[in-house]
Amino acid sequence: MPRAKFPPPDDFDATAKALWKKTQKQLEEQSTWHESDMPTLERYVRADERARIARDGLPRDKKGRPVLTTTGSQGQKVQHPNVKTAREAERDAHEYAKDLLLTPKAREQHQIEKKRAEKGGKFGLG
Repeated sequence: MPRAKFPPPDDFDATAKALWKKTQKQLEEQSTWHESDMPTLERYVRADERARIARDGLPRDKKGRPVLTTTGSQGQKVQHPNVKTAREAERDAHEYAKDLLLTPKAREQHQIEKKRAEKGGKFGLG
């Protein structure tokens, strides 16, 4: 019986909605998706979105590269606050990805590829 699809939260932007759908599909394909995973999936996508927004909010130099510093209160160069926000959000997203068995190491530890092959592979052949 095919698993039910669960739509992304309404407040996600287009990129976040695409990641939600792509990730849910991956979880279904590796036979690890459960409705109870929705809160973790939502936290994963929101963390990725926060990191993306923080990176997009960095100023750019003339070549379009992000500028990672800004001027501090006493005129000194300091790390731009968005760098820390992006780094923390990326770390959060990675932790949620591990919980969802989306990282190569997590899949290997849980033998996801081996189990998929034993079930007949990606295309159900076996």
